[in-house]
Amino acid sequence: MAFDGPLIGGRYRVGPRLGKGSQGEIHLARDEKARGAEDREVIVKRLTPRGTWKSFELFEREAKVLSQLRHPGVPRHLATIEEPPGTFNLVMQRAPGDNLRDLSARRRLSQLEVRDVLIRCLEVLDYLHTRSPAVVHRDLKPSNIMRAPDGKIALVDFGGVLDAARDRGGSTIVGTFGYMAPEQLHGQATPATDIYALGATIVALAGGIEPEDVPRKGLRMDLDRHLPALDPGLRAALIAMTDPDPDRRPQRARDVVALLAKSRPRADPEPESRGLVARERQLGLAPRRLFSDVPEPLGTLLRLGVLSFGAGGWIGMASIRLSLVILVYTCAVFAFPARKKVVGVGRELDTMLAEGQGGFTDLMKTAMARRR
Repeated sequence: MAFDGPLIGGRYRVGPRLGKGSQGEIHLARDEKARGAEDREVIVKRLTPRGTWKSFELFEREAKVLSQLRHPGVPRHLATIEEPPGTFNLVMQRAPGDNLRDLSARRRLSQLEVRDVLIRCLEVLDYLHTRSPAVVHRDLKPSNIMRAPDGKIALVDFGGVLDAARDRGGSTIVGTFGYMAPEQLHGQATPATDIYALGATIVALAGGIEPEDVPRKGLRMDLDRHLPALDPGLRAALIAMTDPDPDRRPQRARDVVALLAKSRPRADPEPESRGLVARERQLGLAPRRLFSDVPEPLGTLLRLGVLSFGAGGWIGMASIRLSLVILVYTCAVFAFPARKKVVGVGRELDTMLAEGQGGFTDLMKTAMARRR
């Protein structure tokens, strides 16, 4: 495989084009400074805005959101580089394996594999949707889900990602026909929107045809007719996930797991099935309550102490971030030739602080968690 393209940032040698994502061209690249062979190949998304800056706004949002995410099911953000001037490069970790569209074109996945894909994707969505604010992918489909040889799943192409609490009104319609929830036609997207797209993806994998070709009853997919041999519990979960009404759809990944748990076999001798059941249970459990083994009222006092510490840390981080913004933009005014570099450094520092602030948020959530 030839890596004969330009060298970006003095480190990443661009190689063959893999295709086009929702924003920009996707290239395989080689990290010339990687320490290990497993990290040598990376993905570079290249964008040259032409005529409109909306594509750049989505590109910039993708880079910002990815830089704040830390999950094995989400490609790690490595760098954002403008080189040459006017061409923006988003460098990301390469997810191993094949995308589910290519994989399903070679062979039909078994019911056990389909269920495993569903549970693993729900694990990633549970992480995304419980961020503060929630992160909505908006373009889940087989080609945007990578499956490694060991079964691990990664969601890719966050070009349409929505920071649910920060994008209000006038949203660009993002998604793929057949996998797109009805509310996306109006520019609306919530975590339940991703639940619909994941349901449509599983329907496509289980039935071997695109969701738009599935028989319908009104606006609903007629899955009883389309997938009569599918496990009834899994089919019932898919029917709920693909409900056209977002208010009647499961609102969280854990709601889907609860539906699957209702029909889960009591005992299954297959090792693969036991592993799947364990993942379902893990995802279905609420966070462990802090100091649950400490007698009351001492346990409550300790939790309040952790909550106070988390709140103080969150406020402190917010104050530092605000001071940083003022400082950076003040310096940028007086450092005109190096303005871009100053702002870039400021953004990197803000990203690190935002991650720390998110840690305090998670700490407060854990302190306030209740048993189910």
